[in-house]
Amino acid sequence: MANNNSRRVLLVRNPAFHDFGGGERFPVNLGHELEKHGYEPVVISRSPKVLHYAKSQGLHTIRGWWWQQQDWSGKRALLFPIYLCWQLILFLWYLQLILRRKPTTIHLQSKDDFIAGTFAGRLLGKRVVWTDHADLKYIFANHTIWYKNPIGKLVYLASKFAHAITLVSQSEETAIIANFGHPAPSNFTVIHNGVPDEQVSPIKLSKTGITFCATSRLVTAKGIGELITAFQKIHSENPDTTLWLVGDGPEREKFRAQAASEPAIVFLGHSDEPLRYVAACDIFVHPSYHEGFSLSLVEAAMLGKPIVACNVGGNPEIIENNKNGLLVHEKSADELHSALQTLLNNAELRKTYSKNARESFAKEFDWSKIVRERFIPLYEKH
Repeated sequence: MANNNSRRVLLVRNPAFHDFGGGERFPVNLGHELEKHGYEPVVISRSPKVLHYAKSQGLHTIRGWWWQQQDWSGKRALLFPIYLCWQLILFLWYLQLILRRKPTTIHLQSKDDFIAGTFAGRLLGKRVVWTDHADLKYIFANHTIWYKNPIGKLVYLASKFAHAITLVSQSEETAIIANFGHPAPSNFTVIHNGVPDEQVSPIKLSKTGITFCATSRLVTAKGIGELITAFQKIHSENPDTTLWLVGDGPEREKFRAQAASEPAIVFLGHSDEPLRYVAACDIFVHPSYHEGFSLSLVEAAMLGKPIVACNVGGNPEIIENNKNGLLVHEKSADELHSALQTLLNNAELRKTYSKNARESFAKEFDWSKIVRERFIPLYEKH
């Protein structure tokens, strides 16, 4: 086997500072699997949460560069020359990073890095792989209209130089094709995310009756408001139920105020070990309005949990309605309440969905198999 320096991979992920979900755990999960195959992964991010999580999992990290200004739409498009200056600075930073660290592959997962990292990597003869965490469908919007979206045009140009671009779901591919107006280029491919198959020790919290759990950023688009409304009705009919909300976000206080009259709704905040709460709950809920491909759903399936989720994005590629979970329309507290009530009242159905969820995970979303059979060939292909 080659020495580690000849198999070093830079895993770059730069989210908004308050974000920490499946896309942020992705490089860490990938890094662990790559180590098993003789690679030396290095996680690069400006996000304190991503860096802390990667370090806590024993991975090498580098504090990267990232500009918090990410919205260049509307009148801000007139400031495109400033964005080009930023990209030049980032490009030079990538050049020195690559020269110092000597990776064989750069695996980029964020918009600004798609541009600067790709051009720097290709200039220095490195293999460049992208993973899109449901952002490209927005980035490419209107890029074919000559006077709109100059940054989207730049990202599209950079995409032609990437050796491989992986999309997390078929729904994302469909959305991107709609923006292109033609089939996706040959370097685009769909690789479903997965998670490691692991034993998780349930968190020890006092609980009685049925406990529902959601792991999510506390923002409107994650359906937290509808979930609180649905649970308040559930709890009024079933006083021994509890709802755990694992996560944090900019709208935390708004949701605390909404749930203030209901002590059975427990805000647990950000956790480096959210799966311990999922392992301890009875029913997993994911009411997001939109979703590229939810690792939270895959993790719940890995743990064999009956699941309620919204029928959006890549969710139907994970949850088959009435087989391993229930799908409802987004933004509907009534449908959410009905689905939660169905599972609450039917222990046999919960058991069936639990068994089927675990089986679907083992068949389609085992991360070690995905990395071995799909990602590593992208790194080694010449």
